[in-house]
Amino acid sequence: MRVESNKAVCFTLWSSTHNNVRHADLFHMLDSVVRIYKLNLSHSRVLRGIQYRLWHAFSRKLIYPYVLRYLGQRYEKLLTVDYNQIPAWAKPASVIVDMDDPLFTSGEVALLNLPQVKAIVVTTERARELFQQLGVTRPIRVIPQGVAIEQIYSGKRRNVCTQFKGERDVVVGYQAPTLTLSSDGRRRARGGQDDLDFLFAVLEAARREEPRIKLWLIGQPSKSVKNYVADGRASWIKLFGYVPFTQILDYVSNFDIGVYARMLVQPPARFNVKLAQFMACGVPVVSRNLDESFILREARSGIVCDSDAEFSQALVKLARCAEKRAAIGNAGRAYAQTNLDWSILIPAYKEILKG
Repeated sequence: MRVESNKAVCFTLWSSTHNNVRHADLFHMLDSVVRIYKLNLSHSRVLRGIQYRLWHAFSRKLIYPYVLRYLGQRYEKLLTVDYNQIPAWAKPASVIVDMDDPLFTSGEVALLNLPQVKAIVVTTERARELFQQLGVTRPIRVIPQGVAIEQIYSGKRRNVCTQFKGERDVVVGYQAPTLTLSSDGRRRARGGQDDLDFLFAVLEAARREEPRIKLWLIGQPSKSVKNYVADGRASWIKLFGYVPFTQILDYVSNFDIGVYARMLVQPPARFNVKLAQFMACGVPVVSRNLDESFILREARSGIVCDSDAEFSQALVKLARCAEKRAAIGNAGRAYAQTNLDWSILIPAYKEILKG
């Protein structure tokens, strides 16, 4: 059996639609140093759900031990986006773990301290500090959420404005894999973290003062969201449905204002890719006061709000002042070009993999 010592290997579950955007970018840009094996899920929603449940039922005790034992005979290093793979990899100091969505649990800490781990990659300095405080002793590197900025300014992007944006419209944009309302019930997608109740309320208030505001929504809408938009009073909302991640920036770059209105509090120290995309596209952001909002303060690329009224007023003020939108958006773009461009981040990632 031929051993490919010059490459790491990565084995992961994959979908043709909803995937982690960070990992999609990484896998594409690291293909010269990582061999990616993807277990692709079905296009059928029902079958995909069954496959997903089976994966989580059997991956740790059956799939990972068998597959990674085989791959370990061909590759010297493992890049993993699931820390549960670490115990199934036999070689010491040879696993690089990308912790995009850490929970900071004792179980994570125990696995990250196993001798197989060579390095841990997190997206924020705060995440590194928290893991170190919890007792993680393996080396931790910070590589933030990246954006392929050359895609935005290459001249190849789709100009969505010409099709959907009126001359006087001020477009507020929001994106999420699923779009729901609390009225969808307890079993709604993603546990309600993408509920639009708050966003609809603050935009209705803002539009009473500035009716030029329009809302563009990217993501799969629930029945309740569709019904809300179908109401004649909500003609100011445009549903685009699911958009492949490769085309997301075409839409984001046409927003006048981006909004970050996640409803559920997430574990701390995360760097949300939506915020990186807004900034890279030069779009000013209005956000709820969430842990992830730290980047907006750091880059001076948005307005962080503590109340519904403050959120509505921030939207009105930005909608009425193109100069302020441009100033905040340009600050975000400058920060992204210096700190978040994949052309800067990928060499650092390759250094970790090759080291």
